[in-house]
Amino acid sequence: MIDIQIENADEVICDCSGTTKAKIASLVEKGVYTLDGISRATGANSGCGSCDYEIENLLDELAGIGDQ
Repeated sequence: MIDIQIENADEVICDCSGTTKAKIASLVEKGVYTLDGISRATGANSGCGSCDYEIENLLDELAGIGDQ
């Protein structure tokens, strides 16, 4: 399991579901690496959809951390 540390972990990235960066990082640690997977697990991106770009960017950032 990867121990991912991110800045502003408590920042809400999806206002519709209240999903934080920390929650997404936790899911990535558990093997959820896609926007669809994050959406299914949290409800993020299933409301207005305006967070998809931010979630994709965070997933890219976390993928880079995991590759180190």
